[in-house]
Amino acid sequence: MSPSVPRGRPPQSIDPTASSAARLGAELRARRVAHALTLTGLASRIGYTAQHLSDVELAKSTASQSFVAAVDDALDAEGRLVALYPAVLIEQILERQKRASARREALRCPQEADDVKRREFIGLGLAVVLLGPEAAAKASKDDWDRIAEAWSCEISTAPDRNALLPGLVADLKRLHASGGPQRVVAQLSSYAATIAITNGDTELARRWWRRARASAVAAGDSQLVAYITGRQAMQALYGAYPPHHVVLLADEALRATNAPCTGRMNALGAKARALAMLGRQRSTSETLAALEHTFNRLPPEVTRDKLSSRGWAEERLHHARSYCAMYGISPAAGDVAREEALRLYSDASWLDRAQIKLHRATSEADPHDAVATLTDLSDTQRSDRFVQTIAARVLAACEARKVAGVAELREAL
Repeated sequence: MSPSVPRGRPPQSIDPTASSAARLGAELRARRVAHALTLTGLASRIGYTAQHLSDVELAKSTASQSFVAAVDDALDAEGRLVALYPAVLIEQILERQKRASARREALRCPQEADDVKRREFIGLGLAVVLLGPEAAAKASKDDWDRIAEAWSCEISTAPDRNALLPGLVADLKRLHASGGPQRVVAQLSSYAATIAITNGDTELARRWWRRARASAVAAGDSQLVAYITGRQAMQALYGAYPPHHVVLLADEALRATNAPCTGRMNALGAKARALAMLGRQRSTSETLAALEHTFNRLPPEVTRDKLSSRGWAEERLHHARSYCAMYGISPAAGDVAREEALRLYSDASWLDRAQIKLHRATSEADPHDAVATLTDLSDTQRSDRFVQTIAARVLAACEARKVAGVAELREAL
């Protein structure tokens, strides 16, 4: 007998095609029912009220990332619920814009409406999108924390990071004008540095990193300092820095705090990769072991966060092993790591999934696999520096082994 909801009045129906929020709600209910859990039973497991859970299922209430992550974990959804969240977030943003536009004046045509939505989202910043123009100028510290969380999701999943830069800079200007919290300045500046790296502009990235690190120090938060410096170390791998410089940055991040946190994970992950590039197999293996040990001590809210750049889910652990395997560190373990990473990464994590596939193509010197991976990406995604760096590694491995298909891969790049 298939599991069913408890007896009582029939549950309200959900049309999963009505909206992204309805699709999330329908999937949530289906999994809850499959686990034979009542609303109250599931709510007690995740620390939310049954009413809020019901409202999210019926798409009547806004779901937060932490809520979706908690439900995903409680229902053993393996990231499938979390993968639906970015579409819900964007839908919420556009709906707020729609209401704001309607209050100002009726727009002349659907095409103009779409153009205005896009300009507002890209150019005005998430402070305006989430709070409205007037409230954005008076954003509280709690408001800015919400805005930073939204940016952390966008920077991790956006198909075109360049499109985020105008809005990101607008919010940074707002922060400066209002004397907003330095911790948010640090986070947003690090995201601007990420976009600079995406474009291959290492000098601009350095300037953003300096601002991010200065703001993190000013905030007096050692874990934030580790987060910013560890993130810089990780991205230095793609920004024309020599591996030994990456190790120095990673060690600096590790000195900032001993607490298990995203910053230490970024630092250890970056250090392992750099040591692998330097051919230091024993040190790489020791650093990977330290990475796994620290991962097992992370708070659940960090390991459940699959979407934002502030989380550190299990797939990132496998990602580190996959990267190191490209340089001959435990190749067999690398095969397993790639399979696990691809199983766990959500579809929204397009960049991570593409990198893992390119790791595989490098390890197997398979140019055809690499070409297939690149072909599946858009032109913008294919030109991303994070993709290009690993793709160049594939090309070098294929050229060294003189395999067939190198010319096709070179053309794809």
